[in-house]
Amino acid sequence: MKHRTSAALLIITAFTLIIVLSGRAQAQTYTQYQVQLNTDLSATWTIHQVTAVGGSVDTWVAFQNRITALVAAAASQTHRQMSVDPDSLQMTTVPSSNDSTNTDYTFTWLNFSVANGNRLVAGDVFSANGFFDQLYGDGELQITYPANCTLDSVTPTPDQKDISAQTLEWFGTQFFVAEKPSIVLTSQKSAEANSPQLPIYEIAAASAVAAVAAVIAAWSLATKRRQKPVSPMPSALTLPVTEEEKVLRQLRASGGIAYQSAITEQCKFSKAKTSQLLSALEREGKVRRVKKGRDKIVNLIENGKGEK
Repeated sequence: MKHRTSAALLIITAFTLIIVLSGRAQAQTYTQYQVQLNTDLSATWTIHQVTAVGGSVDTWVAFQNRITALVAAAASQTHRQMSVDPDSLQMTTVPSSNDSTNTDYTFTWLNFSVANGNRLVAGDVFSANGFFDQLYGDGELQITYPANCTLDSVTPTPDQKDISAQTLEWFGTQFFVAEKPSIVLTSQKSAEANSPQLPIYEIAAASAVAAVAAVIAAWSLATKRRQKPVSPMPSALTLPVTEEEKVLRQLRASGGIAYQSAITEQCKFSKAKTSQLLSALEREGKVRRVKKGRDKIVNLIENGKGEK
């Protein structure tokens, strides 16, 4: 009987040890870097990190300092001006059911890429010494490029490439930075650029017709002016709408409150541009923003009145 009890205890102990070791294996640190290249030359970064419960996770201040230092190092190495959009910094930590913690770090890197004619070139920032060591070490890297761009060339060769999703993937950042990274994109040509050119004689004929039409219009206008006295009252001038006023009009049309992402979409601005405009309006006391998850709620303040 004692032998059976001892055997049963050994089996239970071994089974428990397997479960514990399995849980620890699942809770090992894992890092994935997701980079979205934007047509305004910025790049939206999302760093997904899985760590064991009780493992090291950055504080908010440490995260900010880490990103700021890396961008400064890249600017010094490339001799280009670049910065982090301060309103884009976000950090979310969520405990997982498999004895681990999931943390997402998000930020927008301004002037990440370089424009060269109709081409967008990215990669020189990775020449900063110990680039990914200044972040969260080796991990999987996924780079997505804009829908209106085609991939011209990429170095080093990605481990996976999905043209339909416009995504490039490397299984390890150490292999990525081992070579000189470079991603060259070409903007798709507009319909006007692809339209066939008219023969020279058709262009000349069209120009002649336009010239005759202009002479007739001028003669008609002069005749009307002689027949009808000109009104002494000047016509009202239509002033161009500023970008800040465009944001304010959108807020008024939304009832004085809207998500920052909705303003970006409606005003056809980039995320970075919208953030800069709202920051300026906030300093002028015209709007107030409140963080809501990964987005922000923007409240319009009219004549000192607004949502508290």
